[in-house]
Amino acid sequence: MSAGGEPQVQGTASSNEAAVGATLDGLRNFRHNYWAPVLLGLIMLFDSWDAVAIAYAMPALAADWHLDPLIMGLLMSAGYSGQFIGAVSLGAVAERYGRLPVCTIAAAIMSLLAIACAVAPDYRSLLALRFLQGIMIGGALPIAVTYVNELAPTATRGRYFGWFQLPTMSGMAICAISSNFIVPHLGWRWLFGLGAIPIVLIPLVWLTLPESPRWLVRAGRLDAANRALAKLGAAPIAFTAGESASAAPRAKKSTIATLFSGPLLSRTLTITMLWALTTFISNGLTTWVPSLYVKSFHMPVDRALAFSATTSTIMFLALTISGILIDRLGRRRLALIGLVFTFIPLLGMAALRPAGDFVIFGTFVVAQTACFFAIFATWPYTAEIYPTNVRALGLGYGSSVGRAASMTMPILVGFVLSRGAPIQIVLAIFGLFALGAFLVWVTRTRETAGIPLEAA
Repeated sequence: MSAGGEPQVQGTASSNEAAVGATLDGLRNFRHNYWAPVLLGLIMLFDSWDAVAIAYAMPALAADWHLDPLIMGLLMSAGYSGQFIGAVSLGAVAERYGRLPVCTIAAAIMSLLAIACAVAPDYRSLLALRFLQGIMIGGALPIAVTYVNELAPTATRGRYFGWFQLPTMSGMAICAISSNFIVPHLGWRWLFGLGAIPIVLIPLVWLTLPESPRWLVRAGRLDAANRALAKLGAAPIAFTAGESASAAPRAKKSTIATLFSGPLLSRTLTITMLWALTTFISNGLTTWVPSLYVKSFHMPVDRALAFSATTSTIMFLALTISGILIDRLGRRRLALIGLVFTFIPLLGMAALRPAGDFVIFGTFVVAQTACFFAIFATWPYTAEIYPTNVRALGLGYGSSVGRAASMTMPILVGFVLSRGAPIQIVLAIFGLFALGAFLVWVTRTRETAGIPLEAA
């Protein structure tokens, strides 16, 4: 339906939301098609920057403060611990009070805490600040993903998500590349402090973007939904007023228990396994590989940072490819291909421990890049299998499971290495987790590409 139409809605209990979806499918303007996902993506760029800055600061930070591997693991886990709490708790808040207010407030606090991390006097202070910042990092991203998916056209939802994810995930690449120059010349504190940049972008969100029209309809705020559509360039919808009375209570009463009841239980169990397994590997490799190059493979710090920066650049290119392919291949096939090329290199390294810096680097590049395809597919897949009244909550829950895996991973790896165990054990764990994620995608998922969100 074109933006200039005025749909007349009759019928089912979800007809108002379906009308919103049809209207969004027909929008053909810059603000909706490009500005909304890119602006949110630019803010979330520093969400991913802040999430991984500790990994690239850690080699220099550990040398400055004389940290052992277990303390290093605790510092890297602190942010993920906060993200675990923030993802599910702020997702529940967003179901009640809206996507944009919760997301932008979390991003603003995240920015201020980035400055605090930059001036931390010791590792105990940094531990506490990273935990607090993690709450905001973990909460902001799944809410932003929910918002973007609720605006996206059905036929190109994966590509639309790619417009958001491209700047979002580029924060990891930019942080890695920048660390190669910032850490040696300015010091690791600047790597944290630059995470405050998104605070200058937040006013643009308030001025140019509306609340999610789908959420407003579910909350029973039909006039506000039409104002939101108008801000995106659409004509008003003649809503069925009788639906609003039942919609609002559903939105307000959604809790984490809702995800484990009725038909949502099976979906939530699947999401739990996918997020736990895939994020353990992805964040495990991202967080530990720079330090593994130095501590386990005895490379100099400058070469480790250069390798990590190159990997992140390659992953940035993979992100662009993912955005192009995800609607064509579908979520399942993209994830499955990625996981095959994750577990084979990792298990191969565990069995054969390659020699030579460039062979080690090349093997890690393949595994990290391939795993990224699976992570990319997991975000929209999660958004697409939950209905609007629990979509932010479901994404927050899935993300929190991933944060929990990320939280335990650095401690586990740090514990194994601090006991003098060979690196092959760590690589084998990563490889087996990737194989497990592959099997979950094969046996427990259905394709969601091209299916309207109202069908969830």
